[in-house]
This record gives sequence, C-alpha cells and structure tokens, in this order.
Amino acid sequence: MIEGKRVRLRSFELSDLDEIMRHWNNMELRNLLGSADRGPACRSDEEEWVRSTWKQRQERKAFTFAIETVADGKLMGGTGLFDIDWTSRSATFGISIYDAKKWGKGYGQESTSLVLDFAFRTLNLNRVELDTFDFNKRAQKCYLKVGFKEVGRRRKARFIDGEYCDDIIMDILRDEWLAKSKGRKTW
Repeated sequence: MIEGKRVRLRSFELSDLDEIMRHWNNMELRNLLGSADRGPACRSDEEEWVRSTWKQRQERKAFTFAIETVADGKLMGGTGLFDIDWTSRSATFGISIYDAKKWGKGYGQESTSLVLDFAFRTLNLNRVELDTFDFNKRAQKCYLKVGFKEVGRRRKARFIDGEYCDDIIMDILRDEWLAKSKGRKTW
C-alpha cells in the first residue's frame, strides 16, 4: 500500500466490485474517460478486469491501484501506470474518481502525486504521459498542478456525447518531478 494524507493506494480486490458497479456505468464518468461508446459494463466484465490487474502487475506491464480514503477505507476510484516500456522507462498514467461528489476536492491530485512518486522513485521511470479531453478542464488543472505539461493535441480526435473533441497529450519527466518535489517523498 501507498498512503498519503487523505488517500491510500492499494490493489483492487473482488470485494470492491459492488462499489465499482455502483459508479462505473455513470455516463458522465464514462464520457470523461472516453469509454461510454463501449456501452454498459456488467459485473462479470469488471470481475475479469480486477483479475487482469493482478496479472499485469505480476508481469510488470501495469500497476493499477484502487484509491480509498485513509479516514474510512472507502473505495473512491482507481489509478495507475499502464503500457510500461522498460527500455524507454516510460508509462501512461490514468485516474478515475468514481463518485462525482468527490470531484474537485484534491483526492485526484494527491493520488496522482503518489503514483508519480512511485513511478519515478520506485520504478525508476523517466517519463509518464497521459491523455485527457479538451472539455475536461478540472483534470487539466489537476495535471498542471502536479507538474504535467501539455506536449501535443490530437484535434477533433474523439466523438463524445454528440461532439468532436480534442485529445490533449501531457507528460512529465523524472527530473521535473524530482525538482518539483525537491527530493522528498510525497507520502
């Protein structure tokens, strides 16, 4: 487990399925993640996904974490590093805070910082990138706060909720993270 002040990152467990299913088919959340076009998810799909996170971690292809609150241990989302390229020492970052009532309260920012610290200090990665949509201003603000920089844009790349939107590419380098965190661990 990786613990911060308000959030804890841990492995997803099958016991998380009820909470995942409570939020995962919310269309607003699915639009923010670009996955609404896949249709509703069923419990067996999500159970298979949880099991796949364990296998990917064992194979060092991805590190997926459940996000829970330190105060009460309640699942609030998921985050992780995906598509890890050990030769180039790079990975793709993703995060989802499931409950809209928790959005904009700093949980995503703390979770992102914890994952970046893990990426650069524990895994010795050199670069972490992400994609976000131009309409997701809250996410962009969070990513900029922790040190990501916009490095590209795929114009009108995705069709979401009846409109084309840009896909914004952001990244952060190890030396930028270490300078920002001034050599200290963030948890």
